[in-house]
Amino acid sequence: MTRILHLADLHFGAEDPPLVEGLAEALQSLEADVICAAGDFTQYGRKREFRAAADFFARLDPPVVAAPGNHDTPYWDLFSRLIRPWGRFEKLLGGTVRPDWRDKSHGMETLATSRGLQARLDWSLGKVREAHAREAAERLGDVHGVRIVAGHHPLFAPGGAKGRAKTKGGSEATSILAEAGVDIVLSGHLHQAFAIAFERPDGGKSWHVGASTALSKRTRDEPAGFNVIDLEDGAALLTIWAATKDYSYTPISDQRLDLTRRG
Repeated sequence: MTRILHLADLHFGAEDPPLVEGLAEALQSLEADVICAAGDFTQYGRKREFRAAADFFARLDPPVVAAPGNHDTPYWDLFSRLIRPWGRFEKLLGGTVRPDWRDKSHGMETLATSRGLQARLDWSLGKVREAHAREAAERLGDVHGVRIVAGHHPLFAPGGAKGRAKTKGGSEATSILAEAGVDIVLSGHLHQAFAIAFERPDGGKSWHVGASTALSKRTRDEPAGFNVIDLEDGAALLTIWAATKDYSYTPISDQRLDLTRRG
C-alpha cells in the first residue's frame, strides 16, 4: 500500500495557532510515503510566513510535493508580483519541498495554476495553460501505476462552470489529463473537501480531489482538515480528516475511488 497525505491552504500568517501542533502530530502518526501540499502556504507572501511554513515541513519525515497558490506571491509588492511572483516561495520554501515524486509504481507531478497578476479583476482565480497540462502528463509517461497531478486551483469541481472554481483553461486541462490517463488530480483553494470523477476516453475515471484548509482560521462551510489517500489493488481509499474542538484531527468520512483502466 502507498499512502499519500493531501493538504492545502495552511495560510501561515492567518493560521489557528493551536492547530499547528495537532496537524504536525496527526501527519507524523499516519506514516505516509509522500505529502502533497497544494498551495497557499502563506496569507500575504511575507518572508516570515514562508519561514513558518518551511519550519513546519522540516518537522515531517515524508517528502513534500508542493505547488504555490495565489496567496504565495507578495501581496503588497506589485513589482515583485509582476517580475518574480514566486521568488520568495522558491528561495524560502524550496529547500523543504519538491515539484515531483516517484516510488516503484506511482508518480506525482505539479501543475502551475496560480498567477501573480492577471488581466481580470479577481487575481485569486486560477489559470492553467494547455501546454503545461500536456507537459505534466508527458512527465508521467514513465509511471506504470497511479498517475497523479497536483495544483492549487481545482480544474474540475462541484458546481461545474457555475461553481466557485472558475479556473481559466480548467476544462481544457481536465480533458488533456484524462486523455493522458491521469488517475488523480489534487487541489486546494476552495477550502472544501470533495472527490468527483471525470470520465476518461479509455473508460476509466480521472478523480478530482479537493482538500479543506489544513489549519487556517479561514474555514468556510466545513472545519479545517486534510485528506489521506491509500493506494492499493487498483483503487484508492480517500479518508477525510477534520479538526476537533481539542485541536486534534480525526477521520470523519471515507470514499473508495475506482482507478481501473479499461482501455
